[in-house]
Amino acid sequence: MEKFKLATLTIALFGIVSTAAMAGSNKAIDDFMTRRAPGSTSGSGDTVEADCAPDPSGNAWQGATASIEVKQKGGNSKVEIEVEGAVPNTLFTVWLRIKGKNGLNSAGSPLTGGGATPLAPGSALDALNAISPWVNPAGATSSANSFMTDANGDAVFETNLDFPVVRGAYPFQMTATSRPGHEAHPNVATAIADPREPGQESTPFLVRVVSHCTDNMSHGLSPATREAWFQYP
Repeated sequence: MEKFKLATLTIALFGIVSTAAMAGSNKAIDDFMTRRAPGSTSGSGDTVEADCAPDPSGNAWQGATASIEVKQKGGNSKVEIEVEGAVPNTLFTVWLRIKGKNGLNSAGSPLTGGGATPLAPGSALDALNAISPWVNPAGATSSANSFMTDANGDAVFETNLDFPVVRGAYPFQMTATSRPGHEAHPNVATAIADPREPGQESTPFLVRVVSHCTDNMSHGLSPATREAWFQYP
């Protein structure tokens, strides 16, 4: 009987350890993001050096850092990005690369034609569309893919996504009331481009973080005027 109890306890403990190991095994990314040079030009032609508030240290916020953690389970993801030492009291947005460099999704986003789409749930696309330039040129002070730095230039961005970031596809779940011309847009998943994958090495990034120093506004499905700060990888 004692042997049986011991064996049962051993199995139970093994089960606990195995469950804990499995719980940690869904961490797809846990790394630092690459800091873009402050003089690097974004797609809108703007730079941190020229368009963001001056850095008191005089190095154009080059000392800013960011880390990214992506946990995946089933068809969902949780993303956390921590930023330290960036320009204070400023709106940032986070973007996911859709257009690859080897013919993958060569037309870009099926809604905008852009190379990236907001890092936000597919279910948030209608709300993002509502603050996009073709609907609301003024934009909004926040969005599903945005965060604001505090007085020290620090921030934590967290989002729960209805798709896998790593080796996944963006769902593009728009409704019949969405962007004019896309009333009948089907909810077709579009593969995510990742420079770490074979054949995608020349894709510029998987996730990118940009600031909006000129207007402190999010513009929905369009990155609009922005300055490039961090990207992964």
